[in-house]
Amino acid sequence: MKKILAPHNIIAYGLLLVTLAVNVSMPLFRVYAAQANLNNGQTALVLAAYISGMLPCYIFLGGISDKLGRKPVLFISLCFAFLATLVITLNPTVWALIIARMCQGIALALSMGTGTAYLTEVLRDKIPDAPTKAANLASLSTAIGFSGGALSTTLYLFYEFTLVPPSYYLLLIITAIGILLVLFLPNPTPIGGDIIRLPYFPKGSFPVNMSIALCWATTGVVIAIVPTQLAKFGMTAFAGFCLVLINWTGAFTQPFIRKMNPIKSVTIGYFLIPTGFLFVILGCHFEQIIIILFGTFIVGLAAYGYSYVGGLALIANYGGQQRARAVSGYMLFGYLGFGIPAIFLGYLSDSLGIVNALIFFEVVLIVLTAWLLKGFKELGSGE
Repeated sequence: MKKILAPHNIIAYGLLLVTLAVNVSMPLFRVYAAQANLNNGQTALVLAAYISGMLPCYIFLGGISDKLGRKPVLFISLCFAFLATLVITLNPTVWALIIARMCQGIALALSMGTGTAYLTEVLRDKIPDAPTKAANLASLSTAIGFSGGALSTTLYLFYEFTLVPPSYYLLLIITAIGILLVLFLPNPTPIGGDIIRLPYFPKGSFPVNMSIALCWATTGVVIAIVPTQLAKFGMTAFAGFCLVLINWTGAFTQPFIRKMNPIKSVTIGYFLIPTGFLFVILGCHFEQIIIILFGTFIVGLAAYGYSYVGGLALIANYGGQQRARAVSGYMLFGYLGFGIPAIFLGYLSDSLGIVNALIFFEVVLIVLTAWLLKGFKELGSGE
């Protein structure tokens, strides 16, 4: 029991809880939106409420845990995660979902950098390579969490449809336990510094930053728009499995990808994204869930595998002394990509139809990939 309640396990558990909250209601997004008669574009705006909560914290509060301490910031992030789940549990409507999504964004923004730094500090005196161990533990916890919440809801919906599945109540209970456990964590002395740390974009970072923007734009489109198409052929519940494949396939291949040259890794990711999305389109057109799931599997290999890991390594290298701010810039591109294209495609699908809008996005993906690959190859040859 003492080993289970070790500080690094509690911190990892906290990160798991925050990310579980982010997508626990995702399989019901379209259902809540349909009840309010929202179209695809408006549904995508609800999804983007998550970004509106995240970006202000992520951009302007990057140094908050250095200033206030890791423990209080992790505690606050867990409280926001709890609040997000509580809101949608008590009021399962799209309007409550907007508030929940904002709380989820705040929770994630406050916890990600804080959790990794906190893990590094508590492991520093126990193992020789604490930063690597901390990064791997944080990556595993968040990968399981991002998909675990959606998966638990999806599995119950196969058994019985309800607007408030038991996964909501279970998450409230285990999050409350997590909040209590954090109170018993050690509280390292804050290292100090400015709370506001604006992102930094080093020379050569643009094609790398754009690679993650394209990857996460694709995942945002899958989450925001594809569930409506699934509903047309009675497969709404499978939206959760799409998210599981996107997150888990990439995350669980990360240990192998880390051994690869990062330039090669990002290059592979550039090819995987339009390829995977093409299968998603084919599945939507022919109403074949297996093809859609295969497409999301390929997208996940890039979005949280090849492109993500390789890009993070390159950006950290380019950033030099400003590594943390450079990584913030990388994540900023990713989250802007996650939110903005989905909104545009949502409204476009209302006008042209879902499959036609997805085809348009595929063309944009191919054109941008071809253009960015040219610059990226030139960058690689200059390394």
